[in-house]
Parts: sequence; C-alpha cells; structure tokens
Amino acid sequence: MTIQIDRPPARRVAKPRTAPTFLLRHGVRMAALGGAIVVLTFVLWLRLPEVTRGTLWAEDAAVFLRETVSLGSFRSIPEPYSGYLHVVPRVISGVAYNVAPIDYYGTMMSLLSCMVVAGISVAVFFLSRALVQPWPLRLMLAIIPGFLPVGPLEVLGNAANLHWFLLFLSPWLLLYEPSRLYAKALLLVAALATATSEIITGLFLPLAIWAIFWRKNFWAPAGLILGVALQLLVTSAVPRYGTPVPQQEESIEPLSVLYGFVLQGIGSLWESDHRTVASAIVAFGGFAMVIPVLLVAGVLCYILIFGRWRWKITAAYAFGAAVACWTAAIVVNAQPAFEYADFTVDDWLGRFYFFRYAAAPSMFLLTLAPIACLVVAERSKGRWKPGLAAPALMLAFLLINYLPPTTTRQVGPTWNMGVDAARAACVSDNTLSAASVHAAPAGWHWEAPCTLLLGR
Repeated sequence: MTIQIDRPPARRVAKPRTAPTFLLRHGVRMAALGGAIVVLTFVLWLRLPEVTRGTLWAEDAAVFLRETVSLGSFRSIPEPYSGYLHVVPRVISGVAYNVAPIDYYGTMMSLLSCMVVAGISVAVFFLSRALVQPWPLRLMLAIIPGFLPVGPLEVLGNAANLHWFLLFLSPWLLLYEPSRLYAKALLLVAALATATSEIITGLFLPLAIWAIFWRKNFWAPAGLILGVALQLLVTSAVPRYGTPVPQQEESIEPLSVLYGFVLQGIGSLWESDHRTVASAIVAFGGFAMVIPVLLVAGVLCYILIFGRWRWKITAAYAFGAAVACWTAAIVVNAQPAFEYADFTVDDWLGRFYFFRYAAAPSMFLLTLAPIACLVVAERSKGRWKPGLAAPALMLAFLLINYLPPTTTRQVGPTWNMGVDAARAACVSDNTLSAASVHAAPAGWHWEAPCTLLLGR
C-alpha cells in the first residue's frame, strides 16, 4: 500500500519592492506632478496681458529686488518689511535674480509667481483628500486659486500678493496627515513658509491646536505655530507703523466693512469689472448685489441646515475665514477708498475698484460650492455621485472672467524698457552711481546700481 503524503501548500511570499521599481513609480508620479504644474502655470500666465507680464509690482522691485541685490539672496530672506516677514516672495526674488539677466527679472517674477499659484492648486487637490474624498470635488477646490475672477486684476503674477493664495493653502496643510517622514518634513516647511509670509494665518491657530491635540498631527501645525510666533516677534520689534497713525486713518465705519465684504468678497465672484458693478449700484442701489448675496447665503444655509456636523463646521469656518480675512485687511489698511457707506454717485463712478483684499475672502467663499455638493451626495444616498459635471460647471462659471477687463499693470511701465533706459543713463553720465527703474503703480521704483547694469 502506498501512502500519499500531501505536501503543504507553498507559502506565497510577497515580492519586495526593489529600488528600481520604487524609484520608477515615484519618478512617474513626480513627472506627472511637475507636468501638471507647468501646464497650469502657463494657463495662469496667459490670464495676464502681455504688458502686465513684464511689469513689476511695487514691492517686487522697490523692496524685494533692492534687498536681494544689497543683502544677498539668502541674507534678505529673514529681513522684515512693513512689520512682517515675507519669506516666500523673497525666495522667489532671489531665484528670479539668479536665474535670469536683470532685463528679464520682471518677466521671471511674473512667471515664478504663477508657478507658485499653480503649485498651490495642485497641493490643494492632494491635501484636501483629508476632508473631501471624491476627486471631482477636490478638483473643484483646486481650480479656485488659479481661476479666481479677481486674480489677474492685481494679485496674480506678482510675488508681493502671493500671501493671499498662501492663506487659502493654510487650512489644507493643517488637515492633511502625512505618513512618510519626508512628507511630514515637507508639510512642516510649507506651513512655516506660509506663516512667515502672511501674519493673518494666525486665524488658523485654533485649527492647528485642534489638529495637534485631537488628531495627534504635529508637523504642519507646528510649522504654522512657529511661523506665527516669529511674525509676532518681528511685528513687536519692528512695528508696521513707526509713528502713530492719525486717528481718522486708524478706523473704518463698521457698515463700510460690511458693504465692502459684500461688494468685494461676493460681488467680484459675479462680475470682475468694477465699472460694471459701480454703474449697477448707481442705477439700482443695493439691489445690484441681491442675486450674488442670495446665492452665497443660500449655499451656506443649505449646508448648515442639511449637512452633517462635519460639513456644518467646515462651512462655518470657511465663511468665518472669509469675513476675518476681509475685516483684518481693511482694519489694518483703513483708507478713504473703503468708506463705502459714505460714497456719493461720483465716488462710485470714480473711486470704486476691486482691491487685492477681495482675493482671500472670495476663495474661501468658493469653498462652499464643493462642500454643498458633498451634502447633496450624502442626502441622495447613492443616487447621485459627484462626477466631472460638478467641476466642469464651476470651471465654466469661473472662466466667464478668465480674461480680466483691466489690470493694475496693463499700461506698464515694462521692466525691460526701464532697465534699458537706466543703462543708457549710466552710460551717458559716468558720475552716476545708480539710475531709477520704475514699477507699477506710479511712485514705486528701484535704484539700480550702474555697476550691475553695465556688468562692471
């Protein structure tokens, strides 16, 4: 008799990931990520008129470039200006100065600033996965910074206004929980750079503390807390105003703050041409803002009434961030141009503009749209799932204002022509040590050393 002895089944051993396979997979991902940023950079850059792309904005020339040249690319990074740190703009200034001739510094600053906004959009798409699972809704969040209606008017394409986009990035950095060490370090650096470029990120300190104690997520919250602490130290040591500000410039009427939030934060989402909005207000009064206000209020109320507590809190925080960003910016920068409650007909037609302070509130208000879609999807109990239609509709709405009606830099002065004129002045007069290169708006300029212009 033959006894058959069955062999034990062979154990399946998982193939270890070899170094080439790991590097190939991550190489493909990085290539795709880089490609997305490059494509989106040029999509955003094309939103700017040709003259605007080559015109420097205010601090980009008179502060960041001047101190990059005088102090050096690295030493200028921690240098305070107007009471605050501006790390990201100074880093971009150093890169632009070192990778291109001075004649193309203006174009390079515009291009690099658009690249940072593109990177923020891609980062929001990945980071928002911590809160929003369906990728079409994360795509809705990702298109907000780049296709913001008021973006090209003043804040897109220059480093001095990148802090508004960094504000929108801040909460997503705090919500994401990385698993790999390199990702944790990257988020810490990103949060630190964000907070040391915009002091208003302090409004997200409650979210950072919640992430640390409730979710045990330390990296990005620690970076933001450290950055805000550094900003507070700097602003206490080097105050924004060296001398007391006159009383009439220290405050703004609360009703004007409210009007401004409605007009700038909400109204600019509907129509980015300030002349159209001003004419409508003169013709119809407050009724000109009824439709956009009702839309925003309706979406917010829908989430607060029908959404789960997670979405109620998210919507309330987004709306609160919009209000806080607008109020903080207007109170700190109070000026007669914001006294909307006292505007006459001539004021509306001659003094009303969309300002850079509308950017952050508008982005946080747009966040309500994908959150509302999540509530709809949950209430439908599987009958409706977010698809490409949701981001397509949002993109179509934003593309109405893709090309701006006007920009603050559309009439120049173009940077390369200014450099040529300054160089010619240095050549014609050997006694000159520096020549002015002008930026927008009028009154801002950089005293370019003749030794730098002439390559001596």
